Amino acid sequence: MEKNSLILTIVVVVILIAASAMALTSLFKPASANVYSVTTDKDVYHSNDVMMMKILINSTGSSTDTSLKIEGITDNYGQTRLSHIMSANLTPGSNLFLYDYHLPSCSKCSGLNPGTYPIIITLEKNGTILSNKSIMVNLEQ
Repeated sequence: MEKNSLILTIVVVVILIAASAMALTSLFKPASANVYSVTTDKDVYHSNDVMMMKILINSTGSSTDTSLKIEGITDNYGQTRLSHIMSANLTPGSNLFLYDYHLPSCSKCSGLNPGTYPIIITLEKNGTILSNKSIMVNLEQ
């Protein structure tokens, strides 16, 4: 009987240790986040328009030292016309970020022909990419 009682005690202790380890692991697990959606206020933009972007990020927890990088609209000379980094301290749930960009002149001599251009939104924390999303923007003269 003593042997069974000892085995039962050992099993209970092992289960309690395993449950505690799992609870601590989930407690200290870093928050995850992803770029859920990116929208602009128009379907087509013309030279020197202001493009208003809405970026929605979902996060499982709070996160500081997070940045949102917005890049795109590369001209014929290889120059990226849109390059912006903003701080993105996150709270649990949905986080909305707004960004307005004054578009450059669209012409052959400026190296920016009418057409469709990608914009990539990247969410980073301490140099590690957490998520990214791209959209296409149509530019006309």
